[in-house]
Amino acid sequence: MGTFIVVAILAAIVAAIIRSMVKAHKRGEHPACGGDCGHCGGSCGCH
Repeated sequence: MGTFIVVAILAAIVAAIIRSMVKAHKRGEHPACGGDCGHCGGSCGCH
């Protein structure tokens, strides 16, 4: 039972991280660069 709780918590954390990254990408930000893709010059691969 304890293993299931730990797995559920980790899955929730991973899902929240992925959701945050998807939302940032839709806003035009690239999480790997830490900034706005419009000002990145293509070096981060988001163009």
